Amino acid sequence: MIRIVKNQSGNIALAMLIAVIAVMSGLSISSMSLRDTIAAQAELESIQSLHLLRAETLRGQSYLEIAAKTDQSLGGGLRTPLRNVPISGSHYAKTYTMQSSISRKVSEIEGYQVGQDTGTTGASETEYVVRSLVETKTGIGQVAYFNNNKSIVRKYSELQVFQSTGPIFMYFTDNELDPLGEPVRFDGKDYFNGPVHSNTDIWIRQTTGDNQGWPLFESLVTTSGTIKVYPDGGDVYPEELIFQGGLIENYQTYEYPTQMTSVRNNGTIVGPPSYDPNNIIMVEVNNSAYSGMWGNVQTPRRVFADVWPNYPYGTTAPPSYRNNFTVKDTIWTPLPAGTSANRSNFVNAKLWIRGQFAGYQTWGAADTLSIIGDILIVGTTPPASPVTNKYSMVGLISERSIVLKYGFYNPIDTIREHTNMGADADYAAPAGGGVWIYAAMAALGVGGGNPFNDGVFTFEYQHPHGSIPATVINVPSPTGPIPTLFDWIDLHRNKWPQTASQPWPSLLDYPWYNPLWPENRPYLMRGTINIWGGVNQRRRGFVRRNYINQPNNNPLFIWDVPTDKCGGTSAPNATTVQLYQNPNVFVTLQGRNYPGANSSAQVGYAKNYNYDTRMYKRKPPDWPEFKKQGEKLPMEQGNWLLKRPPRSLV
Repeated sequence: MIRIVKNQSGNIALAMLIAVIAVMSGLSISSMSLRDTIAAQAELESIQSLHLLRAETLRGQSYLEIAAKTDQSLGGGLRTPLRNVPISGSHYAKTYTMQSSISRKVSEIEGYQVGQDTGTTGASETEYVVRSLVETKTGIGQVAYFNNNKSIVRKYSELQVFQSTGPIFMYFTDNELDPLGEPVRFDGKDYFNGPVHSNTDIWIRQTTGDNQGWPLFESLVTTSGTIKVYPDGGDVYPEELIFQGGLIENYQTYEYPTQMTSVRNNGTIVGPPSYDPNNIIMVEVNNSAYSGMWGNVQTPRRVFADVWPNYPYGTTAPPSYRNNFTVKDTIWTPLPAGTSANRSNFVNAKLWIRGQFAGYQTWGAADTLSIIGDILIVGTTPPASPVTNKYSMVGLISERSIVLKYGFYNPIDTIREHTNMGADADYAAPAGGGVWIYAAMAALGVGGGNPFNDGVFTFEYQHPHGSIPATVINVPSPTGPIPTLFDWIDLHRNKWPQTASQPWPSLLDYPWYNPLWPENRPYLMRGTINIWGGVNQRRRGFVRRNYINQPNNNPLFIWDVPTDKCGGTSAPNATTVQLYQNPNVFVTLQGRNYPGANSSAQVGYAKNYNYDTRMYKRKPPDWPEFKKQGEKLPMEQGNWLLKRPPRSLV
């Protein structure tokens, strides 16, 4: 080494070696520094891209919420406008470009097998996919615009978005006031285990019953107004005792639909295709098939009835006067049978319906929908919950109201049927005999300023009074008694139509107000409404009435049925009427409770409402959407997945 150092050539060689080492070290350090700088910039780009990807995904969801209200199917898909976000620093200048592609994805749930029938349910969750891509260019402004050199850092994600359409609620009202303008109260007889919403104030009241006499809500309650305590509208109440699932006041208002647009567009027509208010379609569903009758109300015909004050006795004297009025007959013809499962079915008329339903079915009526018996589903036997039933779900929609019928003349056998009635002991409390409805229901009617025409879920014949039925009397004659049928006895004893000077008697049933008129002992309490599903209505409908309206809107006890003025009290006070002398024939007019039904000194039903929790995610076919105000369709997020970026969103 000493010789090399002393040697001039050796000095040069060593110097060159040191220089090479120094250069290599510098290059190595520079390379490491550059690599670290590039890695830091790449990491910065990656983090920034991830934040922007999240923002772009939410932007895509917002576009979806607005667009889906106009076109739920998103025909052809949807793209957000291309967005550029420039970010620069002392040693950093990048432009991030981002865009989302949105498409609708519908996934059918499990198939079913009922007996020999197999298939798919036809129901689905409405699922959308928001595909978002973020890319990076070097430079900002025009430099980035004309620069096609993209960074290797690219981010891509797919977001599942589920449509939160109805039936969302166990109980929904657009207006909590009854048609008389009075608030309908929840009290100690009311229990709800599913979500509840009202677009107006919710009224509560402490009475008798469970939960210290207060209503009980075990799931979230939202109201666009506030909670008010009846009768003075106060705000003092035990919130934690009543609203055990939570309470939100002054919540957003939901746009309650006015038409079942999807059912009209997609549903299979049952009955005549064009609307006629004189048409009635009676449907009985048996699993996945239905049979039916088509009733057509005929042109009114004029009839006359001579009047005697003691008819049918004393008809040998001249009548006091003659009633002159019109009546309407209904002609029934069979409908072709058909299948109904896994789709919506549209009746462009009044609809009477009952049966056992298989698969997923929606029945929609352009006019009033009347329930004439149990609405049951295959796979669930009352009083069981349908929550584990994967095969059957029912939706009932009316563009007017949904009504529990009191009774009807069955056109198949002409037998008078009292329907939707039962004894409390038929099932263990809180269930009871009456009617079982495994369905989501929506009454969409808009009264156009007339609250009595708003869509409600309610019951028929709310103010019963006795009337004199057709009676056979053995009328004496020279040849012996002759059995003689006397009908429309009330119309032969009283002025009809009524006039201001000759009103109809307040305690005598108004002709044809009772669908089974005349009936001397009509039913007051009729049992229990047992629901597994949801009730959605434009206005709060009655399911139980007092013998006299409270407050009394009819102090003169007149008869004006369209405005809910229905004579005097419905209390079960007996009135005995003598129809004939020699032989003496009497009839007693007196309301009564259905045998074994709750005797609560009221008219109507007890309630046993239960939420079908499947309806949080699933819905009957073509169920109408419930949208919050503000042009957005309610949505909720599913999985957000980061994936390997595609070449493009095309």
